[in-house]
Amino acid sequence: MQHRRNIPRVLVGALTIALAACTSDAVDGTPPSTTTTTTTTTAVPVPTTESVPVPTTEPEPEQTMATPESSERLLGGAEVALATIACDKLAAAPAICGTASVPADWTKPNAATIDVFYVLIPAASGAPTGTVVPFMGGPGESITAQIGRLAPLSDGLPNSDMLIVDVRGAGRSGALTCAVLDDASERPVGSRQVEDTARCAEQIGARRNHYTTVASVLDIESIRRGLGLERPSLVGFSYGTFMAQTYTTLFPDDVRGAVLDGAFPIEQNGWGTDIPTSIEPVLELRCERTGACPNGAASVAASIRTVAASLSETPVVLPGVEQELTEGMFANVIQFSIQDSAMESFVEMVAAAARGDLRHLEEAALALVVPVPLEPTVYSPALFNAIACNDYAVQFDVDDEASVRRIDFEHRLDELPDDEFDMFSKRGWIGSGSDEGDMCLAWPAPDVPPEMRIPRSVQRPDVPVLVVNGDIDMQTPLSGARRVAAAFPNSVLLVVPNAGHVALPVSECAARIEFAFLADPVLPDGDACLDQAVPE
Repeated sequence: MQHRRNIPRVLVGALTIALAACTSDAVDGTPPSTTTTTTTTTAVPVPTTESVPVPTTEPEPEQTMATPESSERLLGGAEVALATIACDKLAAAPAICGTASVPADWTKPNAATIDVFYVLIPAASGAPTGTVVPFMGGPGESITAQIGRLAPLSDGLPNSDMLIVDVRGAGRSGALTCAVLDDASERPVGSRQVEDTARCAEQIGARRNHYTTVASVLDIESIRRGLGLERPSLVGFSYGTFMAQTYTTLFPDDVRGAVLDGAFPIEQNGWGTDIPTSIEPVLELRCERTGACPNGAASVAASIRTVAASLSETPVVLPGVEQELTEGMFANVIQFSIQDSAMESFVEMVAAAARGDLRHLEEAALALVVPVPLEPTVYSPALFNAIACNDYAVQFDVDDEASVRRIDFEHRLDELPDDEFDMFSKRGWIGSGSDEGDMCLAWPAPDVPPEMRIPRSVQRPDVPVLVVNGDIDMQTPLSGARRVAAAFPNSVLLVVPNAGHVALPVSECAARIEFAFLADPVLPDGDACLDQAVPE
């Protein structure tokens, strides 16, 4: 299911491929021990000769982000209470449901706590040799609201326990809310997106600072250790890959391996450049494979540029809503339509719009603007905003006042080349509903301790990492997946032809390889699925 209020990266479709049981060798799942070191101080005579230099000690560098050391320290300094509760038909026995009382702020273990909900599905074999921990997308998706879709995962891995956790602020873990987004009849784009994001921050209040990816990773690892589960294999989808990368970086000795399906890079540039610059390569693939572009991909691309330029000059009022069909909204229509729509319909829509007939384009835009009603317990747009504005890279100094941020942002945007976003203008792309760009310009500066900040620009650990990406994915394009794979020294990028966002639900090849890796983290050949294209 795709939630497109702010075009978040989310899991698409159900996990519907049931696979044969996989086995793996037993591993030692004992958590690392905590060692206390006693230091003995010995008196040393003070030199009396003036020529003897006085030794100096370099100050330790100030911590700026989460590290494995700080994460272990925080886990060791907090008492996390686990309580078993009724599953309420959410999951059948022998599944175990429970809550963990975790620090709202992990750097203040004796202050307020929040409850995080989890489901443990024991290994069907009764003799677990590992643990699988899945992460869904968004941010903001409730994984327990989609727990039925995970059945093939537990069925296909009979020797693994599966730990399913609604991250803090999602689903049954205190779904985060803000009326400005929850009650909206339309998805905001452009300046409205900036304004509504700021209002959401005001409605959440100061506790918005407690909702970070690192905090959720600490929550889940504390639950795993509290339950005494074996070392985990992680599997993330969309934003879930962002979580899995963070988890692997902070707990490299605990993670057996990680699958990143629909990879969202931790290292971002804040502009979302991967998406617009991937449209033409994906268009060429789609035209070549479907034969739906009688005049070639270049002709379709030319029509897209014509429509973008026209809407940049003169936006069109959309019927029945309070928003216009702008160049930015058109960019989002193209982003999703080229991946999800029948190619013949896509080509016809673009060609008609270039001739001035916008009927089909307006219908596609309205489908993005008018949301499918969802309860915050299923998808929380407030949590999406909190994670995006606390954790994602931005192109301004978050410590500046909003007016200064805007000036800084505009200056950086002006300095970009005119073709930075390929067929869309700089102003057009930034005015889209994407979760990059200016969305967080008026969000208050995050008051997040360094230990809770995303570990960026660090050497990734030597943990086996399988990066999986469809080659027509337009939410987390292949170019970003290549960067993710390059960042991990022990990784393979598995490219899945004709798969869009998240390959596992649509590719038997990807599913088979992902399941095998989760059972036994041996990296496959990255070309293994190239000759098994998904049917159109």
